[in-house]
Amino acid sequence: MNREQEFLERWRRESPAYSAWGKYVVEKLSGAISEFASPVALEVFLKIPVKARLKAEDSLLQKAFHRGKGYENPYEEIEDKVGIRYVVLLGSEVKKIDDAILGVSDWIAEKARDYVQEQMLRPYEFDYQSLHYIVRSRNLLNFDSVEIPADTPCEIQVRTLLQHAYSELTHDTIYKPNVQATPSLKRSAAKSMALIEATGDYFAKVHEEIQAALVNSEQMSMFLDRQYRSWIGLEASHGPLQSLIVDHYARLVGQEFEASIEDWWSSKQFVRERIVGRSKDQVIYRVSGILLVYYCVSTFPNAAKENSPLSDDELGLIYSDLGRSLN
Repeated sequence: MNREQEFLERWRRESPAYSAWGKYVVEKLSGAISEFASPVALEVFLKIPVKARLKAEDSLLQKAFHRGKGYENPYEEIEDKVGIRYVVLLGSEVKKIDDAILGVSDWIAEKARDYVQEQMLRPYEFDYQSLHYIVRSRNLLNFDSVEIPADTPCEIQVRTLLQHAYSELTHDTIYKPNVQATPSLKRSAAKSMALIEATGDYFAKVHEEIQAALVNSEQMSMFLDRQYRSWIGLEASHGPLQSLIVDHYARLVGQEFEASIEDWWSSKQFVRERIVGRSKDQVIYRVSGILLVYYCVSTFPNAAKENSPLSDDELGLIYSDLGRSLN
């Protein structure tokens, strides 16, 4: 049996453990990332689905014996036999995953590549960017009825969406020996990476400005959620409709709104019955912004119907509840 056959036989015996370890890492790390990403849902925070992937047999053999890596013990030295990729929108979100990786005690994490450090060391170069970790099981584990030996490695790659797009486009050509990249191709790739890095900076700036603009709306939504829970006795639903309502109607109320709506509610207890009754089959009554709509219709009846995100039929019911006519 030659070296390749021995390598492959061992891999076929041990690949179930690597597969189980990859799945375990995804489960543990995704849970940790959820805490760092909160209140954003994990499926929104991550831009592509996450799945542990085993390296294909031929790819492993080529890396071990035919790509000039100079391995003395290729099976032990190849650390990406199972790998996971996390893709986010912003560079600041890469840092959140970085923190999440380091916060899990079930593995020993070693940073294999850090593009931020590479930028500091080579500030005039624009090259492939990605954060790479190797995480090794700290102890013997059993997961999915499979025994995972201590020190089993798994590679984690963390990228922004722009970095991921660049890698998908260029990596097989420029950084692997399948095709000889010309100087012109390398130059074009470097220009693309420079543009991607600049765009990432612009994205971060836009994100900061958006977050600053959303502060008042988010604070309003949180206040309305608390009041909805207290007054209506239900948990409010969330989604785009809440944002539409709050963004539109918050412009009509002043800084004294919180105290004003408390006083208003004390004289409008019948509104609770309307909201509870309709919440069973009408979604607008399940978002806490409905309290703001009622308040604005009651306090600013003319302005409340101008360019409203609610339909005339929806508004008509609310006006009618308050003894007013939409028209």
